[in-house]
Amino acid sequence: MTPRTFLNGRLLTAVVMLAIFVAMSIMALGFPAKARLMPLLFGIPGSVLALARVIVELRASEHMSDVEKKGNERAQQGEQQMFVWLILFFIGILLFGFIYAAPVLVFAFLCVGKKELLVTGLISAICTWVMLYGLFEIAFAIPLFQGLIVEWLLA
Repeated sequence: MTPRTFLNGRLLTAVVMLAIFVAMSIMALGFPAKARLMPLLFGIPGSVLALARVIVELRASEHMSDVEKKGNERAQQGEQQMFVWLILFFIGILLFGFIYAAPVLVFAFLCVGKKELLVTGLISAICTWVMLYGLFEIAFAIPLFQGLIVEWLLA
């Protein structure tokens, strides 16, 4: 088993779930008798099932053919790209707020990330702005997060 085996998203998810269930069960042992029943009721079977899932994923990763490995590598690249875009959306909205960042990021995602037509990106960005500003800010009068930079400039 190579360290690259653990980069498999399904295996990593199974390991994380196993850790959560085991930690929950261990923490529940310190609770009073009546309070520990519910966490143990879910933690013990969850730990057993998560351990079984880890074993299944480890066996599956060992017996993969070269074609399946290449397919998994492509899927991992797609997951990594989506993770990068998720971080970009988070940082953009945190810094510039929903109204300013979301349309720009939607346009960038479609045109740069997914290689869509410029017209598709522009229409999507305009629709995003109309929905956020027109629907939330104007129609519902719900103020959206303005972003840290906008707040610093207005302060």
